[in-house]
Amino acid sequence: MFLLGIFGLFSTNLFAQEDATIDPSQIKYWIGEGDNEVVFIANWAEPDTALAWGYRFSTETVTVKDMMLDIQATDYRFGFVGESFVSDVTFNDGVLDLKLAGMWWMYNVNGVTAGEYFDVQTVSNGDWVKFGDESCGIIIDPVMYTYVWTKEVAPVYALADEAMIDPSEIVYWIGEGENSAIFAVNFADPEDVCYAWGYRFSTESVTIKEMMQAIAEVDLRFAFTDEPSSWGGYMLTDLTFNYEEVDYNLNGYNAMYNLNGMQSWFTFDEQTVVNGDFVKWGDYTIGTEIAPWTYVWETPVQPVSEYFAVEEVEATMLSVYPNPATETLYVNAENVQSVEIYDMTGRIVMTSTMSVVDLRGVEAGVYFVTVKSGNATKTTKLVVK
Repeated sequence: MFLLGIFGLFSTNLFAQEDATIDPSQIKYWIGEGDNEVVFIANWAEPDTALAWGYRFSTETVTVKDMMLDIQATDYRFGFVGESFVSDVTFNDGVLDLKLAGMWWMYNVNGVTAGEYFDVQTVSNGDWVKFGDESCGIIIDPVMYTYVWTKEVAPVYALADEAMIDPSEIVYWIGEGENSAIFAVNFADPEDVCYAWGYRFSTESVTIKEMMQAIAEVDLRFAFTDEPSSWGGYMLTDLTFNYEEVDYNLNGYNAMYNLNGMQSWFTFDEQTVVNGDFVKWGDYTIGTEIAPWTYVWETPVQPVSEYFAVEEVEATMLSVYPNPATETLYVNAENVQSVEIYDMTGRIVMTSTMSVVDLRGVEAGVYFVTVKSGNATKTTKLVVK
C-alpha cells in the first residue's frame, strides 16, 4: 500500500507537467500557402532550446513528414534524419548548432504522444506538433513512452536577404572624391518602394547624417528631419522624397537603418561609412525581422533619376536653330523674354524679344547667344555664315 501510494503521488506530479507550446499569433516565420495552419516545434538539449515554425497548407490534412520536408526545403537551417522514425533533428543558423544529445527523438501531436510514425501521422488545421530530444524531456507515462518538454518555445525568425544594388546601376551620383557609398531608402507610404543614390567623398569616412545632408542640399526632392534622442545622438523623425508629384514618406518613429545589410546600433550622426558601404533606411512595418530588432527590406532597389531644378529643366528645353545660321535664327521657347548675341570679346551685337531673330545685320563669325525664358537661361555658341 505504501509503495502504491508513493507511485500514485509520483505519477500525479508527472502528469501535472504540460508540453510547452506557442500561440500561432506569435509565429514569425510561416512556410507554405493555404487556409489551414499547423505549428511545428522542435526541442533540443545542450542547450535546452525550443523553436517553432508555422506551416500553411491547402489540403484537409498533411502528414508530419511532408510538413517537415517542406520546412527543410524552404529553411536551410533546419534538417532531420529518418524515413519512418526520426533519429535526429538539426538546426544551424551559424550561431546555434542544435542536434541529437540523447538516444532518440519522440514527438507529440497537441501535447500527446503520436500514435503513428511521422510518415503516416496526419495533422489538420489548428494542430501543433512537437519533436523532442528525450534527454531534456520529462516522461509522464513510462508505459506509453509519453514525454513533454517544458522549455518556453521561441519563434524562429524568417530567412531574408536585404535587397541591394550594384554601384554600376546608380544613375545619380552626388559629391566628389575617390570613395563612394550607396544610400537607399525603403518607403512604406504611399507604396512599398526603394530608391537609391550614389555618394562620393574624399575623406576616409563620413557620417551617415553628413551624407544625407549632402544629398538633401543637391537633390531638392529629398529631405529629412531629426531631433536629439533621450539616449544621446540624433534620431530621425521624418524622411521624404517627392518624385513625379508623389510624396514618399518614412515616419522616423518606425524607421531603422542598416549598414551593409546589418542593423547598426549607433545613431546616424555617429555611425560612419567608408568606401564601398551600403546604407539603407526602412520602415519596420514593411521589413522582415530576422533577429530581435533586426530588419531587412526585400523590395528591389531602383536608382533615383538625375535631379534637375525647375529652371534647369526649362533650360534643357531652350534651343536655337539652325546653327550655323545665315539670315534668320529661330528660338525654341514658350515665352521669350530676351535674346542677346555676344561676340567673342563679350560685346553685345544684337538683342531681341522675338522668337524669330533677323541676323542680316550680324557679320559672319562665331558668337554666343543667351536666351531667357521664364526662370530659365541658356547660353550656347552660335555660328553665323
